[in-house]
Amino acid sequence: MYRIMIVFVLSIMLVACDNILDTNSNSTFTEETSFSNYDFAKKAVAGIYFNFTASNMHANDLIFYKLGSDIEHRTGTPDGARISLAQYAADDGNTLVANSWNRFYQGIERANICIENLPKSPMWENEFAEQAQALYAEAVALRAFCYYELISFWGDIPFKTRSTQAGDNFYLPKTERDEIYEFLIQDLKDAEAYAPWMSGSAENITKGFIKGLRARMAMAYAGYSLRNKAEGFVTRRGRNWQEYYKIANQECRELMESGRHRLNPSYIGIFKLLHAYSQDITNKEVLWEIAFGRGYSGRFGQMIGMQFTTNPAEPKYGRAAAEPTVPLNYFYSFDRQDLRRNVNVELYNYGDANNLSKQRMASVTSLRPCKWRRSWIVPSMGGDLATVQVTGVNFPVMRYTDVVLLFAETENEINGAPTTDAKNALASIRQRAFPQELWSEKVSRYVDSVSVSKEAFFNALVDERMWEFGGELIRKFDLVRWNLLGEKLDKMKSDISKIIDNDPEFNWVPDRIYWKQGDDGETIDILNPDYRWTGAAPAGYSNSTWGSGLSESSKTSARNYANQCVSGYNRGKNNHLFPLNQAIMNASNNVLQNDLIP
Repeated sequence: MYRIMIVFVLSIMLVACDNILDTNSNSTFTEETSFSNYDFAKKAVAGIYFNFTASNMHANDLIFYKLGSDIEHRTGTPDGARISLAQYAADDGNTLVANSWNRFYQGIERANICIENLPKSPMWENEFAEQAQALYAEAVALRAFCYYELISFWGDIPFKTRSTQAGDNFYLPKTERDEIYEFLIQDLKDAEAYAPWMSGSAENITKGFIKGLRARMAMAYAGYSLRNKAEGFVTRRGRNWQEYYKIANQECRELMESGRHRLNPSYIGIFKLLHAYSQDITNKEVLWEIAFGRGYSGRFGQMIGMQFTTNPAEPKYGRAAAEPTVPLNYFYSFDRQDLRRNVNVELYNYGDANNLSKQRMASVTSLRPCKWRRSWIVPSMGGDLATVQVTGVNFPVMRYTDVVLLFAETENEINGAPTTDAKNALASIRQRAFPQELWSEKVSRYVDSVSVSKEAFFNALVDERMWEFGGELIRKFDLVRWNLLGEKLDKMKSDISKIIDNDPEFNWVPDRIYWKQGDDGETIDILNPDYRWTGAAPAGYSNSTWGSGLSESSKTSARNYANQCVSGYNRGKNNHLFPLNQAIMNASNNVLQNDLIP
């Protein structure tokens, strides 16, 4: 029985610029015709990618599933929607849960169709064999990525590896996540042979990302997660976790030794390129980025990033509501000479009553993850585009940096102490983070100081990943797999209180910051972000109370911020998983239940 391929129709929206009418029949596309030539097959795989650009996926809602770490938050009153997702307060009535769940399984269905049909298509052994096999590897990786996200959010889930057929059981029970991971990690290994190395755009999956995804999934398997009611809601590792550290280590080592990807020498340059709708074809640090379209999809720089307030009507850079925030202690966790700090978080935002292009001091509870900024978008989205929310800025799902740090982590774990290779990997990341004249102190001495034991080196990697990936929505699930979520959330709250209470650990944080507008009338000069000014106020500077200098009401707001942003998290229960929506459970004939919610 032929089935009409909805996937092909939907993919037209993603690849509208291609000529899709180069066939004699443009009315019905069966699986046989859709995989009969490379052009059609490519569009079928594009239909899988299309799912990730939908408004209730990475373009918008999935941002909020990944908030609630010690560095990335969404404050506000739980709303039964996005805010509730970010604050561990979602319930079975949250419709966003159903939307995202359905999108992932739609992507899996599309991938299954491609995986089944590509190997038996005429292309598999003709002059398009190499291209067909590359498409197959993409479909395998996209299916694995969908399942990885589903497991991260919901734990044990229904698992199907073939497309839906007449007579199938439509009420699948959950499969234990270790079984799913074991299948998919092997599946990715098998697909590696078919995948080419990146030669052009990072918007398509190639061998480097497949290796990186395999490592990331192996580390999630080897790490901790909340297990189901039958096990008493324990938090434990995967059943063969030691072996999966070795798998991750091998994949990372092979990717690093291939020389196909390397660090962009400029940290800020990675994100400036994304905002300019450009690719790093020299270094290829981004292993895969989700492709959005300017004016059509993607809200990085608008939904998340530096804040640009709403008036006047036609500002220079446009409006950015920028909902996620970062805590004050994140800024002060960085070494003040770390070049990453002022990419990840700034002490200012944009906008005043008269001129939105002006930078102004933010409040201690309104700092933003600033590696996404409308002011970096080229060409600008101000003026007539000021109210356009869909920026089209791509989202990097994985960078080569992640692989380097995972390699260091696995070396340390497998060998019981940091190896020379592990130390060199960490050093390479820090070399980019600091000016070369500081490498002796900030790289060599630092790495030596944290390499005295397995525990010390691990703790250094926990910090390094925090400084490296702020705003990239990785931190929450790093903390989950390390079983550090509750501990780090508590530390975040404690550090904020210490800053505003003038605790000796933070008594160098300024209690008043002096600042003024730059000569260009737009930028801001912050005189003392890292130390307390003594003596007379500097001439020509405005000032803002800060840290322990805040009023009592502002201190209360700061404490409320720290508690509110993760208000639904219960450390004793480690309730990091999301509930199923009631509509999902009803549609499953009640086979699926919220048995993972303690």
